[in-house]
Formats: sequence, C-alpha cells, structure tokens
Amino acid sequence: MKYLRVIIFVLILLLMSLAFHYFHFIREYGQGFSYNSVSDSLFVVGIVFFFPALMAQMGSFKMFYGFQYAIRGLFSNDFRRRYRNFSDYLVEKGESIKTSIYTEVLLSTSIILIAAIIFGMLWDRSL
Repeated sequence: MKYLRVIIFVLILLLMSLAFHYFHFIREYGQGFSYNSVSDSLFVVGIVFFFPALMAQMGSFKMFYGFQYAIRGLFSNDFRRRYRNFSDYLVEKGESIKTSIYTEVLLSTSIILIAAIIFGMLWDRSL
C-alpha cells in the first residue's frame, strides 16, 4: 500500500465533496458552510466510493460474472462460440481486479466517512 496514493485519494474525495457542497448547498439553497452541510457532503461522497471499493476488496464482483455471461451470450455469436460453458468463461476471466488500489480507496473513503461522522457530531452538539 502506498500512503502517497491514499493522501491523493483523500484530497480528490475532499475536492469532490467540496464540488458537491457547492452545487447542492450553495447554488441550490444559498446555504453557506455549516457542520451539517459539510457532514452531508462528506458522507455522500464517501459512501458512493466506499461500497464499490468494499465490494472489490471482498471479491464480490465475481457475482456479476453470471450476468455478464448471460447478456453477452444473448447478443454475441462469437462470444457463444468462444465460451461454450460458464466454467470456460470463469477460467478465462480469472482474477481480473487488482485489489491493492481498492485497499487504498477503502482506507481513503473510511477517512472521509469518519470526518463526516465527526462533523455530524459537532453539528449535533451545536444545536
């Protein structure tokens, strides 16, 4: 795991959260920065990237191979000739997703989600 890449991911997620905050809270509602709006922005961006990274880390992406095989088998004659059985497709597919980068994305989104929870707790105490 490369810590520089984690820092870069965190910065990218913070910029995305800032953009989400601008478009949703400032442009839409004319609301400035508050603990609540910052918490919501961080949470939305964090959760959108957290679950796909978690899915890739746990290897759950393999459950979609059946859908890919069925859809591609319906629309492509070449695909049906190349892969007679689903097991042939699985053997060729192999381990196609490298999980090292998803570990870093998972760590980055966890940091963002923890920051969202902290801002949410600060907002709760400010009431």
